[in-house]
Amino acid sequence: MQRSLTHPFEDFFELRDRLYRLLDESFTPAEAETAPSFSPPVDILAGDEEVVILVELPGMGRDDVSVEVQNGTVTIRGERSADADGQYYLRERPRGAFSRSFSLAWELDPDSVSAKLENGVLRVSIARRERERKIEVSGD
Repeated sequence: MQRSLTHPFEDFFELRDRLYRLLDESFTPAEAETAPSFSPPVDILAGDEEVVILVELPGMGRDDVSVEVQNGTVTIRGERSADADGQYYLRERPRGAFSRSFSLAWELDPDSVSAKLENGVLRVSIARRERERKIEVSGD
């Protein structure tokens, strides 16, 4: 009989997977009511003309989110409410209020802020101001 070569940790991985399945099967509905804290993932892109902040907010509407820019800090707040009534058996999608603030290193124009929520992604665009400007000297 020829023995096949296997990964040295294959038995360990199989044991781990069985343990995870056992824990999933014994998960009680009362424990499922508690969801992890809510902090949506964010990407910040800086171009020559603008700074763009992308925030993943699946299942949220525009009335659930607010955006504020003050002194170079962008604050995005929102709240995700429960999807349905009833008792959850498993709850992995977090709910509740969140607040994310970002102090940006660029000079921003707070009057140029636009925010659009589309396909579960909030896109906040803010125009950059030029840091340097040439000042003409007047006089003799």
